[in-house]
Amino acid sequence: MVLKEQILIAPMHTRSPMQQPEAVLEMRGASKWVVEGVNHSYRAFSDLSLEVFAGERIGIFAANGFEAKALLACLSGVEPLDAGTVEHNASVSWPLGTNDAFLGKLSGYVNARFAAEVYSQPGQIDEDIRLIRELAGVDESMFHEPLADWPSALRDSLKLAVSLAFEFDVVMVGRIGGWNHRAIHPHSVRIRQCFEQRIEGRTLIVCGNGQTDLAIDYCEEGLALVDGKILYRGDPEVCMEMVKEESKRQKERRRERVSKRVAKLVGSDELDDSESDDSLESSVSDDTLVLR
Repeated sequence: MVLKEQILIAPMHTRSPMQQPEAVLEMRGASKWVVEGVNHSYRAFSDLSLEVFAGERIGIFAANGFEAKALLACLSGVEPLDAGTVEHNASVSWPLGTNDAFLGKLSGYVNARFAAEVYSQPGQIDEDIRLIRELAGVDESMFHEPLADWPSALRDSLKLAVSLAFEFDVVMVGRIGGWNHRAIHPHSVRIRQCFEQRIEGRTLIVCGNGQTDLAIDYCEEGLALVDGKILYRGDPEVCMEMVKEESKRQKERRRERVSKRVAKLVGSDELDDSESDDSLESSVSDDTLVLR
């Protein structure tokens, strides 16, 4: 168990002045708010600065999953920052397995070709499309069916296949549906082989909240993100334990706040019976939504 005092004094990652290669990713003074619904927003991170160097393998672990997801999306450039800057000094992938640009009315083949037209090397388009179909695990007939008609598991497989078909200097990994990298099924093994080829000698950043086992197995370093701040950069397993403990504390604080508000509403003389149920329901749902 990691104590809170350890979180506060955990050493930050530093580099010797004699070894300062160019960062492949640089984030400076970055802030991001995540909006949900009409009146609710959450601070994912605030005034955050981060450097990632070539060849590093980093897992991002957060007490709240939306913080890690938002940081990964902003680092990759998929989502804009509300403040600050992020600079890419190398080619950066979108988070693997999270491509939402597919069009359901079009076939898997056409969606794959759109991606290949943008990301394939010259002369590699047809070969990359064949690889996408192989990794997606679909036959030629299904590949030419509208994506909207595919089972959801196969759509997830196509997202992952398209992500793995192209080479990037920095590989981002979000929540990957339908693939367990530890599985021994031949198709899972083939995907793992392709994944390992793509990250060989490259920089890897994994959202540990969505892919904990993968982050532990492949990352040499972790970031512990709590309340939008990096409190520790070091051993991935230490980061995982830190955010687990912090998540437990946050859940307990939420329960206490909701319980106090419920007790206050139930004991209030200002609420008549007709108002109590509606007010109580609104209060509990508001607290739950804001703090989720």
